[in-house]
Amino acid sequence: MQLKRSQTMKRASEFAMVRNEGTSEAGRFLILSTAPLPGGEDEDSRFGIITTKRLGHAVLRNTLRRRVREILRAHGESISKGMYVVIVVRNRAAMTDYSGLEKDFLKLLRRRTTENKQPC
Repeated sequence: MQLKRSQTMKRASEFAMVRNEGTSEAGRFLILSTAPLPGGEDEDSRFGIITTKRLGHAVLRNTLRRRVREILRAHGESISKGMYVVIVVRNRAAMTDYSGLEKDFLKLLRRRTTENKQPC
């Protein structure tokens, strides 16, 4: 799956809405927050990635963002349509590699779909 420009979140209001109205699951390296899109399930899901300055310098933050984007490309089809998805990268993610981030993301997706009975 290739992320299109229409599938990325840019506005602070979208991020705030997901934070206020959505639900989240915390993993070891990532926090996965989701909320339904107002348009319904007809639209593609929209994704946002948050990396704070606490993680480290810009090169590290961009590397982590690229890794998360690649994980979304590889496993994004398993997320149902019509969802806002925000991924917050935690401080511990700087100490792991791609496979650790991928395992944590997949674990969060499984937990999201089984425990909450809400599609993701």
